Amino acid sequence: MRAWIRRSGMVLGALAVAGALVGVACGGDEESAPATATTPADGVPTIDQDNLAFSPTELTVAVGQTVRFTNSEAALHTITIDGENLSGNMREGDVFEWTAEEAGTYRVTCDYHPQMQATITVQ
Repeated sequence: MRAWIRRSGMVLGALAVAGALVGVACGGDEESAPATATTPADGVPTIDQDNLAFSPTELTVAVGQTVRFTNSEAALHTITIDGENLSGNMREGDVFEWTAEEAGTYRVTCDYHPQMQATITVQ
């Protein structure tokens, strides 16, 4: 009886692994936009704050283009670009927009959560 239980457990474990692999393989189609191309229908590139992280963490825009930042979680966040808090405190649902005036690479952080980091490249 114990051998049967042991074999049943092995079979169930193998089925669980196979199911997980099928789920990963079928997780999305190749036509989905990559994580770095977060642009809603209105065409404004957007970086979201969720799960104590910026998403995407890298974004490239043109000089003069506006970048939208949204806060999708209850945690309080800031948009601090190159050490300057530009947004003030952002609560859940708040939106902040920043216009890239000059070419360069800009470091984006959150004053409250130092692990939150993103880079905006302006060309």
